[in-house]
Parts: sequence; structure tokens; C-alpha cells
Amino acid sequence: MRRTGQAISRVACGVRGVTRSLSLAAALLLLAACMSNPSRPPEVMSAGGMTYPESAHLKKVEGYVRVQYDVTVDGTVANAHVVESVPQGIFDEAALNAVRTWKFHPAVVDGKAVESKGLVSRLDFKLGESEDYAR
Repeated sequence: MRRTGQAISRVACGVRGVTRSLSLAAALLLLAACMSNPSRPPEVMSAGGMTYPESAHLKKVEGYVRVQYDVTVDGTVANAHVVESVPQGIFDEAALNAVRTWKFHPAVVDGKAVESKGLVSRLDFKLGESEDYAR
């Protein structure tokens, strides 16, 4: 009986060892797959800095602005410009100022940082969320 118990114990330990080995092998394969295709889009590191224009706040005006911009290889925003705003002209400057402060991990293609052109983001200006804006 004792030998049977030891044998079962060894088998159980062996199964746990195999399971650990398979888990490690799966993790290594997943990591290798990620490293074999080192391409990804730009990722936001920090975004914010929106200021609700005082005149719009006093008049209780809400709206949005769509801003088109490029992300450089060092992760900064370049060439930001308004492509749509509602109401027109009220929030444009605040939106552009905010987008220009954003920081990104740049896009990566074949393991190298590259510029991303023509990204578009919508910035919403809502009075109910005014505590989220800088003043």
C-alpha cells in the first residue's frame, strides 16, 4: 500500500510539473508571437487639459469639436486642426489647446516607431461634466 501511495504521489507531482511546463511553454509561445509582429497603433499615454471656455459656460452652451492631428515618432501631437465643430467656433481653441498637450506611445511598424497621420478625435463639451474641466 505504501508503494501505491508513493506512486500516486509521484504521478500527481509529475502532472503538476507537466502542467507548469505547459503553462510556461504557452506563455513563451504567446510572448514570441507578440514579438514576431512588433506592430501596433499609437496609444494614448496622457490626454486631458480641456478648459471649458468661460463665455460658453456662462451662456450654458454645450457642443463638440472634431480635431484631426498627427502623432510624431516621439509621441507628440503635430498639425492639429479643427475638422468640425458644433456650435462653430465656440470650443475650437479650447479643443486645439487640449489636443496639443496629449502624449502618445507612437505607432510601431516592424519594430520601429513611425508617425501616424490623420487621426481624428471628438472632444465633447458638456455642462454636467464641468467639474472634469480645468478652469
